[in-house]
Amino acid sequence: MLLVARRLVRLTIVLLAVTFFTFFLLDRSPGDPAAALAGENATEEVIEQKRAELGLDRPLVERYVDWLGGAVQLDFGDSIVTAGLSSWDLIRESLPKTLELMILAELMAIAISVPLAMASATRPGGLVDRMASSTAFGLLALPSFVLGIYLAFVFGVHLGWFPTIVNRLPGLNDDPLENLRQMFLPSLTLALNLVAVYHRLLRSDLIETLQEDFVVLAQVRGLSDRRIMWRHVLRPSSLNFTTAVGLNVAGLIGGALIIEVLFSINGMGRLVIESVVLEDFNVVAAVVALLTVGYVTMNFVVDLLYSVLDPRIRHGAR
Repeated sequence: MLLVARRLVRLTIVLLAVTFFTFFLLDRSPGDPAAALAGENATEEVIEQKRAELGLDRPLVERYVDWLGGAVQLDFGDSIVTAGLSSWDLIRESLPKTLELMILAELMAIAISVPLAMASATRPGGLVDRMASSTAFGLLALPSFVLGIYLAFVFGVHLGWFPTIVNRLPGLNDDPLENLRQMFLPSLTLALNLVAVYHRLLRSDLIETLQEDFVVLAQVRGLSDRRIMWRHVLRPSSLNFTTAVGLNVAGLIGGALIIEVLFSINGMGRLVIESVVLEDFNVVAAVVALLTVGYVTMNFVVDLLYSVLDPRIRHGAR
């Protein structure tokens, strides 16, 4: 429990530091939300009045403390640009699409990379291993947006199997099959770079674990290769893999924003870009806060999984 408490304290400090630094940068940015809201021909008196209405005339620390008090209750303030809607209203509309994209991409990456890494580790240097390694190096050399253009052209434009514009995505509850069909190409685009990383990492650890004495003993006992791999080798080889999955949440967040713009998905990516362009700083601060919470939470979960996968880490931390 003491270890968990320490990690929670560290994560809280990180969250506070990131949100305050974001607040500071937005306050020092060249744009002026009050001037943008007042209009091009507004007088200085009108701009000052708008600034007072928005609370921008108060000290930065005071505004941050007030914002933080509301943020813990999911009250991030009203959108400066979109009248009648709060920042949380806009996020609530966009966040499910981004989360779905990230989850589908992660599930695809794990479902492809784990069996592929196990097949490669079973016969290093074999046909499957050579083909998988060559493909992984090729995927790592391609940026996700370039890969997305190729996939959209082949499977969307040329073959017509999947849509290349996903701006009218049905809900999972309304039409799950159509939803998954439209999200397939964006999710696969985001997943393939992860497959390359996960495969190379897990393959190396599996090969190293297969040389351990307890694996040799299991082989002497006559256990099948599949049983040995799944029950005795995969778990102790998953520490680095688990780390990569957790840390790649940050890459997934950034990659998802790019892929959303590429496939015209009305998710957090488009919301962030529009909010920055329109100087809707309340929305920008809210998005950064939520993304930071997601990232530090995932790192916390990864730390806890360490102690489950390898009890030596738990005992060593006491």
